[in-house]
Amino acid sequence: MGCSLGFSLHCSSEGQVIPFSLLPVLTTHAFHKGVYDCRDDARYYLFVIRDPLSRILSAFNYDRPMPNQKLSKKQKFHLKEFYFDCPFWTLEQVAQNALLNTAGKTSSTCRKRAHSALVGATQYIPHWFFNYQYYYEFLPNDSDILVIRNEHIVQDYNGIEYMLGGYDDVLNDSLLPENNVHTKNATDMYLSDESKIVLCQVLCNEIQFYKKILMKAKNFMEEDIMISMEELKLQCPVEAASDVCDEPKPDITIKIRERQFC
Repeated sequence: MGCSLGFSLHCSSEGQVIPFSLLPVLTTHAFHKGVYDCRDDARYYLFVIRDPLSRILSAFNYDRPMPNQKLSKKQKFHLKEFYFDCPFWTLEQVAQNALLNTAGKTSSTCRKRAHSALVGATQYIPHWFFNYQYYYEFLPNDSDILVIRNEHIVQDYNGIEYMLGGYDDVLNDSLLPENNVHTKNATDMYLSDESKIVLCQVLCNEIQFYKKILMKAKNFMEEDIMISMEELKLQCPVEAASDVCDEPKPDITIKIRERQFC
């Protein structure tokens, strides 16, 4: 999506152009891992989202360094202390070794790292740190939001195009090459039922922001929201049904202020 919108995010060599598309022409802002261009005059802000549990699993595997990879000084803090210094080589291990009551053999330091990373309080894993709460609270309060769901990319993209006055069939699967894909195995993708439950509990506030983004999308009809809520229930049924979390919403005022360089 970043390539098609002209932001040069992990583009393949042949480029990625969607013929007759209005969205790349009308999109003027990119909020990606802390990028901010100091302008708040956009008509719409575009979110590309996916189910929160699937997102953290994908981000965990994406940010994980190779075993023999030489890390920069910055990466040694972000990545080494999490992946190498703690027993967290898979997300399943994060849940089992840090979040569950049976995680007694894991040091208190590693358990704290896991929790703070998951709620976006500490930047051990960059794509967890820049989470839905961060992007949602960064925007002006009266912002109009457009949303493309990872699970329904073609439908949502074409719906936005039609809403903006363009064609409703500019995008199809042939125009969605898989760029920047990492090799994963079954162990990387595995999450036990008990791990899913505890991860959803820790992600409760993040899930509420995911739901807010869905509800605020100007391009969604009620049916679109219902479909995504049903998909969310398959992953995190308790958090999907409730608006209340055991933990208070994280205060990210300083986190946002540090990235507003205007």
